[in-house]
Order: sequence, then structure tokens, then C-alpha cells
Amino acid sequence: MMAETNLCTRCGLCCSGALFDFGPLTGEEVDQARADGLAVLEAEGEFGFALPCPALDGACCTAYATRPGTCRAYRCKLLRALEAEDLTVAEAMSHVEEARAIMAALTLQLPSGMTVTDLRRMRRRATAEDDAAPLMAPPHLMIALGMLDLVLDQHFRKASERQIMPRG
Repeated sequence: MMAETNLCTRCGLCCSGALFDFGPLTGEEVDQARADGLAVLEAEGEFGFALPCPALDGACCTAYATRPGTCRAYRCKLLRALEAEDLTVAEAMSHVEEARAIMAALTLQLPSGMTVTDLRRMRRRATAEDDAAPLMAPPHLMIALGMLDLVLDQHFRKASERQIMPRG
């Protein structure tokens, strides 16, 4: 269990907005989430919170004791592989460092005040609204985001596990 804890507290990608831009909440969790400073969203009777999570400090959760159920239950693909002994701690940590380096490089390229989550939303809006709509982000950012998503899908999540913030 110590290896898994160390992996998670060195990673934090699930909370940083790298893996997801949204975490689901039950109706019963909304008040606590707001008390913990999470940006609670509602669309069509469904609740969630925006990522990156404001309770993230480095790679550690400052609201750990009261974190939502989705956070308690989540186990990334890399953590599941480590628990199944399909890879070593060193291999898992190597994947974390690779993903964090790609995330850091992308973040440095973003305009001031923009997050990776913002960039993903921009990409989604351009593709969802109209195929001919101009992409409002420079191509080099889209390429860097694509590289990040490739590594994340390979080691941390399935592409089908991407959680997208609800509209509304």
C-alpha cells in the first residue's frame, strides 16, 4: 500500500486537470464540496466539480478527509497495473515523471491565466460547434495537448474514461 500512496502523492494528475476536467458529485456531496472550495457545477440535475481542483497542493489533497466519493474510488490505469504487479514501482514512477514533464512543458506554453482544461474546452468547442469553425488556439498547443493525451491514454486512463464537463 505504501508504493501506491507514494505513487499518488508524487502524481496528482487526476486532480490537476490533466486527466479530466470534471469530477461527478452526488447531490449529497454538493454542500461539502462547496465548503471545500470546489467549483460545483449543475446541468440537468447532475452535479460535478471543475478541475483542476483547488484543494490540490502540489500532488496532495488538502481536503483528503472530506473529498468526494469519486475521488475516494478513483484508481487510474497506472495504479491498477501497479497493484496487479504488472509493472514495478520504478516503471510506474517513470510514467508519472514523463506525464508530469509533458504537462509542465505544455503549461509553460499556455497564455497567462490559461489552464490545460481551458485548452481542452477550446478544442472541444471548435470541433463540436462546426467543423469549419476556426480553432482559437495555436497549432503548436494543439499538438502538445495531443501528445499529453496520448501518454495519458496509454498509461493513466482509457480514452473512454475521459470525463467532460457538462454544458450548462
